[in-house]
Amino acid sequence: MNTHQALVAQAVELYRSQGHYVEDVAEIDALRSDLLIQSSKGEKWVARCDSNAEITPASVKLFLTHLMNYKAHKAAIIASGRLTGEARALLAGKPLEFVDAATLAGLQHSAASMQAAAARASRPVEVQPEKPPKPRRRGWRRWVRPLLFGLLVLTIILVVILLAWNGWLPI
Repeated sequence: MNTHQALVAQAVELYRSQGHYVEDVAEIDALRSDLLIQSSKGEKWVARCDSNAEITPASVKLFLTHLMNYKAHKAAIIASGRLTGEARALLAGKPLEFVDAATLAGLQHSAASMQAAAARASRPVEVQPEKPPKPRRRGWRRWVRPLLFGLLVLTIILVVILLAWNGWLPI
C-alpha cells in the first residue's frame, strides 16, 4: 500500500468512525482521490485526499470546479503535504476545510479513544453492519397518485358526456 492509499484508507476510516457512509472513492490521478460521503444526517459531502508534497492553487481550483459538479453540502481537503500561501489565500472565505496529516492523525486518535471508552461502558454496544441511509422520497412519487386519480375522474366525465351526447344516457 503506497502513501496515497494509506491516506485514503485513514480518511475513509475517520468518516466511518464518525457514523457517516462513504459511498465511493473516485480516483482523480495517482496522488488525488475524491471521497463521496453520505453524512449521518443525509447530506452529501466530498473530501479530496491529496498526497502531493505541496497543495497548490491549481489543485485547489480543480477541486472547487469538481465541487460544482458534486453539489455537496460540505467539503474538505485532506492532505499529506502542506498548503502553499497562495492556496491558503484562495481557500479563505470558502466553505472548505483543510485537514493536514497531523490533524488527521489527531482526529483518528480521538475517535479511537472515544470508541474504546464506549467499549468500556457498562452496557454493551451493538455493532450493526454498515448500510447507507434510506433516501428521502422525492420527485415523481409525490404527484403520480393525484395525477392518476385526476385522469380517472376526467375519463369518467368524458364517457358520461359522450353517452349523453349520443342519446344513450338520458339526463
